[in-house]
Amino acid sequence: MCPFSVTLTNVPDRELGPLLRQLAEAGFDSPSIKALSADGGAKRADALARRRTSDLPDDWRLVREREGESYRWPNGRDRYSRYRIFIGTTRAEGAVQIGLGETIRKNKWGRDRKYIVAFLSGGSPQQPLVEFVAADNYEQTRELVAVIRGSDGGRRMYGAGDALPTLYTERFQTETYNDRVDHPGAWNKVAVVAREDDDHAILNHALIQSRRRQRT
Repeated sequence: MCPFSVTLTNVPDRELGPLLRQLAEAGFDSPSIKALSADGGAKRADALARRRTSDLPDDWRLVREREGESYRWPNGRDRYSRYRIFIGTTRAEGAVQIGLGETIRKNKWGRDRKYIVAFLSGGSPQQPLVEFVAADNYEQTRELVAVIRGSDGGRRMYGAGDALPTLYTERFQTETYNDRVDHPGAWNKVAVVAREDDDHAILNHALIQSRRRQRT
């Protein structure tokens, strides 16, 4: 069966946002939008489309902490000295729950390094989303870095010459991973930089990566 092209006309401003959210949930997240009036309608349509893609919670809140949490990876188990669960609200998904686990991994990129791992979480760690690792100058800056994936719509990381999604250029500090983690084999890829106490940046990066993963 051949695919179809569907055109909707005369969509009121107030209905455009909800319509875009429903299309994105159904997997059609790149619609063509054309304003019918010449008095700034195109700018309003553009703004609505950008708002849909930049739907990040402003209200992340800590709801509980759990002790003794761990997660088994293929090559070993993390045991988290601190595991905190946050909830934020988005227009598209409603309430989103993400857990942050903190641990020290031995001899990672040439030294023992702090990691903060973000999980989709209904309580205990479930699906890992992103890993933030302590930068080389962590003791001075308390900063961690995490790669950005999705340049191919999947797991591929962004190189220095790749165009980042606008959301990352507008809302996050980004640098090259191996500029902050100087060790043979460290990725020459673009990464988010966040202080260890910047829960919102860590959680929002995890949420974006979760959405990109769900589209694959």
